[in-house]
Amino acid sequence: MRRRAAVMAGPGPGSVPLVRFAVPGECVAVLPAGGGEASIGVPGVGVLLRRGNLFDHLTVGRNVVLAGRLAGRRALRTADDLLELVGLAGRGGDYPDTLSALESARAGVAVALAGAPEVVLADEPTGELDGLAALELMDLLCAVAARGTAVVVATRDPEIAAAAQRIVRVA
Repeated sequence: MRRRAAVMAGPGPGSVPLVRFAVPGECVAVLPAGGGEASIGVPGVGVLLRRGNLFDHLTVGRNVVLAGRLAGRRALRTADDLLELVGLAGRGGDYPDTLSALESARAGVAVALAGAPEVVLADEPTGELDGLAALELMDLLCAVAARGTAVVVATRDPEIAAAAQRIVRVA
C-alpha cells in the first residue's frame, strides 16, 4: 500500500532537508514552506516550482527533453511518454504561453520527472491554481508517488496537505 504524508514545518529555512522523511511511494506535504530555496540540479531530485519550470521560448516537449539532459541521468521515458503520463498527450509541440495554469503545472511535473528522479520536490505547486485545479494537480502528484517516486510538496495550504494520509508537524 502506498502512503502519502504531510509534514507541517515552522517558518524559516528547512523545508528542503525534510526530503529525508520522504520514501519512494510517499506524497509528502510541507506546511508552511520555509524561506529556503530548493536546490536545483541535485542528482536524483526533480524540482517542480509554482510556475511550472518552463522556458517560454521552448516547446513543452523541448522543455522536457532539456530537463532530462540537464539531470544527467538516463531517462526511463521519452518526452511524449511523460506528457501522456501527466495528461498532456499531443501537446509537446505547443509553447508554454498557450497552456492553461493547470496544463502548465502538469507540464512542470513532466519536466520534474524527466531525469527519472527518486524524489520530486514541489515548491508551492498549487499556488497559481484555483481550488479544483489545485486538487487535480495534487491527485497527479499522488499518482506519481504511487508509481514509486517520493514526492515532497511545500505548501501553506492545509487543504492541499489534506491530500496526505499522514501529517507530521515539525517545529
